[in-house]
Amino acid sequence: MKLSEKDLEVISKATAQVVIEHFENQSKRLEKIKHDRRLRNIKLLLSNYRGLVLHCDEIVEELSDFESMSIQDLDVSTISLESIESIKKSKQKSLAMVWFIRSKMDAYKNSCTQDDLRYFRVLEKKYLTPIKWSIKQIAESENIDKTTVYRYLDKVIADLPVVFFGVDAIHFE
Repeated sequence: MKLSEKDLEVISKATAQVVIEHFENQSKRLEKIKHDRRLRNIKLLLSNYRGLVLHCDEIVEELSDFESMSIQDLDVSTISLESIESIKKSKQKSLAMVWFIRSKMDAYKNSCTQDDLRYFRVLEKKYLTPIKWSIKQIAESENIDKTTVYRYLDKVIADLPVVFFGVDAIHFE
């Protein structure tokens, strides 16, 4: 069976359309995964914030002490110069992340309307305060239901990607 030029053209156009649709669907799926990952990363940062703060409480002093310490003051047989640099970099990264989260939370709080501040207070009690609040305690303190606490948290966390990642977090259609 021999195909005419017109048949080949129709088949080519149909094949190209299927490939384009597949590529567009794949791009949308990848963009959604990227967006979901950002939300998960924000939740991960927030849920570990208190631990990072505890880790960083004495880092500023330790780093300044560390900077002024001479190599002779160290027990070189147990600590290598590479491990010292690695520890120092890890502590600096932790401190930088705490400052980053604080600055982003301050920026978000400053952008809140009076009504939106209740959402922020719920987030603050859940993740940012030195004392850990349970969902029940948050609900009681805000005079809301426990399910409303979760709704408030979802709303705030959905707003945070743009604050944290800028224009890269905007999902364009």
